[in-house]
Amino acid sequence: MELKQFAVLRAIADTGSFNAAAAQLGLTQPAVSHQLRRLEDELGEMLVIRRRPRATLSPAGATVLAIAQQVLGEIEDLKQVFSPRHAGEVTGVLRVTASAMGIIYLYGELLARFIAAHKRIELVLTAVETPFDGLRKVAAREADACFVAFPIPEPNLAELVLGETEHAVLVAQNHPLASRASVTLSELKRYPLVRYKTGAGSRWMSDTVFLPRGGYPAIFLESNDTEFVKRIVGLGFATAIVPRFILTRDPRDRRLRRLKIRGMSLKQKYGLAYRPDARSRALTTFVEFCARNKALVPS
Repeated sequence: MELKQFAVLRAIADTGSFNAAAAQLGLTQPAVSHQLRRLEDELGEMLVIRRRPRATLSPAGATVLAIAQQVLGEIEDLKQVFSPRHAGEVTGVLRVTASAMGIIYLYGELLARFIAAHKRIELVLTAVETPFDGLRKVAAREADACFVAFPIPEPNLAELVLGETEHAVLVAQNHPLASRASVTLSELKRYPLVRYKTGAGSRWMSDTVFLPRGGYPAIFLESNDTEFVKRIVGLGFATAIVPRFILTRDPRDRRLRRLKIRGMSLKQKYGLAYRPDARSRALTTFVEFCARNKALVPS
């Protein structure tokens, strides 16, 4: 098993093409095929599904790639340590996950500033449906860090809190509850609710509100697409429990109303989770950058 075989597998996964992978690596297409075939023969597994228009990784290939990414990243870090031309400048591959909501509303500016400040670190950002999907990737070493809402169910991961937000009830401006500043839970239960899917931070919050107190009202639908949730609420079909930061200066958002639930505080922390035992200078640099730049994350 050789590092160049791992590099070939990663290039195929990145490009979806043997020809494109060869161009990326400065090899011929037959050389790429040969290296992959040697790796598959050694492991006794098919790693790449060869079909048009795009070559994709098999489940075994995805497992090998997750390990290969870590190995290649650590090799890059090792080269950096002994590279006199770039003394003190960190290099390597950094794999980070976040939900679409997190990227759009919370972490986009932070990530952009990190990329600009650390050009020799290759940031591989993966959008996951829920933060808990990202947690599973970190626990399985398929990612180095994930942006999540706290608390998290993984006790072996380190946590870096970057902010705190308050959730509120979201209703349309013509909803029967819209004229109020706050509502009771029993009043809220009279109307259908749009609920986030299991694993989302806002789902954890709504579970905390309803499950210990007799259960949910009628569920109109479930979705993790926040813009879709706002649209459904704006049309008057249902209410929703959402983080306050999702309301922007968009004129369509101004037609929505936020209400408190009387007698309840719906605050939730969010930030970064990562493996404290990961031996990656790129990850250490990222964690330290996030800790210094919390002000870039809205609350």
